[in-house]
Amino acid sequence: MAYLEVKTPRGVTKVPLARTPISIGRLPENHVHFNDEGLSRRHCVVEPAGGGGWQVRDLASRNGTKVNGEKAPTVELAHGDTIRVGQLEIRYIDPEASTRKPVGVGVLDPAAARRARARATETERGATLDVEAATGAVTDEEARTDYERSLMKTIDSAAEKPFGLADIGLVDSRGTTLHHAGAAGIDRRHKGADEESESIRLFKLLLLACFRARATDLHVEPRREDTTVRMRVDGLMVTIATVSGDLSRRVLGVVKILCQIDTSLKAQVQDGHFSAAVAGRRVDYRVSLTPAVHGQKLVVRVLDAGNAPTRLHELGLLPWQYEKLKGMALRDAGLMLSTGPTGSGKTTTIYSCLREIDIDTRNCITIEDPVEYYLEGCTQVPVDHKQGHGFGQILRSVLRQDPDVIFVGEIRDAETATVATQASMTGHLVFSTVHARDTIGAIFRLLDLGVESYLVANSLGMTIAQRLIRLLCPGCKRGVRPTPAQVLKMGKHVSGLAQVYVPQGCSACLGTGYHGRRALFELMEVSEQIRDIILRKPTISDIRTALEGEHWISLQGFGLQLVAQGVTSVDEVDRVASSDT
Repeated sequence: MAYLEVKTPRGVTKVPLARTPISIGRLPENHVHFNDEGLSRRHCVVEPAGGGGWQVRDLASRNGTKVNGEKAPTVELAHGDTIRVGQLEIRYIDPEASTRKPVGVGVLDPAAARRARARATETERGATLDVEAATGAVTDEEARTDYERSLMKTIDSAAEKPFGLADIGLVDSRGTTLHHAGAAGIDRRHKGADEESESIRLFKLLLLACFRARATDLHVEPRREDTTVRMRVDGLMVTIATVSGDLSRRVLGVVKILCQIDTSLKAQVQDGHFSAAVAGRRVDYRVSLTPAVHGQKLVVRVLDAGNAPTRLHELGLLPWQYEKLKGMALRDAGLMLSTGPTGSGKTTTIYSCLREIDIDTRNCITIEDPVEYYLEGCTQVPVDHKQGHGFGQILRSVLRQDPDVIFVGEIRDAETATVATQASMTGHLVFSTVHARDTIGAIFRLLDLGVESYLVANSLGMTIAQRLIRLLCPGCKRGVRPTPAQVLKMGKHVSGLAQVYVPQGCSACLGTGYHGRRALFELMEVSEQIRDIILRKPTISDIRTALEGEHWISLQGFGLQLVAQGVTSVDEVDRVASSDT
């Protein structure tokens, strides 16, 4: 009786041939199915041919079906012929065949044909054969490559799974959808289609991992022999996969096509952007490619507004901080500065303030480098350094646009600082950010930039400092008694605390012990007493003394209140705000 000898990377199995055609492909509905991206969903079929023999017929598969190394749409099989589809090697075996015919020519001898027809009356065996199960119970998980198993571990560990891989569509920088949701890969009908499909699938898996883990950045870093893939989750880097150098270079090619940048240039810095359409919304990405020792390093910044708070009440401010900040957002004039390191959420806080403003009755203009999120009703102007249009130059021109509210992305030079403070004194409400350690440091930053002390004292209405702190994973955090040193440290802000929580680590938090972040806030409203200090020769101690009689809390004090609530750890507060008292 003729049969198919199916060889996979896991072993060899036998598939008897009776009356029923044997379909081969990736879907479980096929008689022979195997989880291999080289196979189409319904790849080919081995079916009875005229004269009592068997033939293989390709079902318009993506990569074609080869018999003895040559592609053909339909080939009548002879004893010993080898069929190649993806990773599967299938040999047609007819023990009773007396001669071997050339591929595609002739039929079996009449006696063999009669015996084949007689055998067709036998009981048909097993309509479906799972090749993975027949060759050592190979599951879908085991058949995946190492990098895919690693990525799927990260993807499947997420508590929330609102969408999957098939729901992600890739949109280039011009707004054209290059890869629609629901497809496994782009079929170009050429030799490299398999490689292109794999690189696109890997890239979409990386984006899905970022979605599930709430990552803010994706890093593809070439090493000597392979490529490491990491992502920034809750502010810290987490390694999620290792891929071959060849595959990572193909992924970089996909990214460059999406960003409409030159794919041939590899020895210079390249920047771009693209988008993903998923679950009825659009997520933007910023791309940076930098030449390194072993190739180009790719960093993708995830600009997912769905993960960020949008209104003031969602920021997690203390009640009195919320009231003061909302009051500042509703003023007619003044300067508000947000301080903190890169990635601490300064822009998110200011956007939340801008959303409190009645855009219908006020003219709001933002100047950003680059524009990160679309703000409905605002005129958003990107900085263009190549054309010589920096923050200072654009701010001067914006003042002729009759603005009521201005958001300057960052005050980083004397010109921008001077124009911003002057604008806030002439009837404009100005929001901006500066790089300073805390709220008091923002005052000295303006003075260091050369702004006159009378301008700082009369224009500055409020400064707010912030840090993002990781929250303990609720599924694995563990309560312990605080140490004497911790009790002493918390004594000024929290007393009588019998238990604090520490991280443990589980699959849901990727072994870090933390899941999610929130902001610590330090808010300082510039009072008349502080204005007087600024007009004189100010010192940090003078300003701190003035703040003691007002409603004020430091970053560390804010963090220790969260420790008392059991949502973060003392070590995490020390890491983020250890120098603040």
